[in-house]
Amino acid sequence: MKESLKILAVEDETAVAQLLALVLCGPSCRVTTACNGAQALEKIAAASRPFDVVITDHQMPQVTGLQLVRELRAHHFGGKIAVLSAHLNEKNVHAYEELSVDLMLSKPFDVEELRHAIEVLAREDSIAA
Repeated sequence: MKESLKILAVEDETAVAQLLALVLCGPSCRVTTACNGAQALEKIAAASRPFDVVITDHQMPQVTGLQLVRELRAHHFGGKIAVLSAHLNEKNVHAYEELSVDLMLSKPFDVEELRHAIEVLAREDSIAA
């Protein structure tokens, strides 16, 4: 039996983090939340099994989404990376593209669009495995 999809949602707004967990959590999916990039890196390092998908906000205190993605790439993170932000200007989009993120969505986001995008990313991952 395939293990459940492991998602890390990195979001400094508690209500948005709870919404992500509620929307994405299901019988085949486990969602862990982190309130900023620094906490996300701690949770990634402490995880017994690697996360399949990291969804991160861009603008956060301490470690931004861009800094988090740079760290993940530097440490050869093998999962998918999605950026969910209200602050995706041309410069940020270009920086994330250079880091080969798998998905960028602007806030406010459509819940079904996000759920579908994550399902597609998960399928791509299972096909590659």
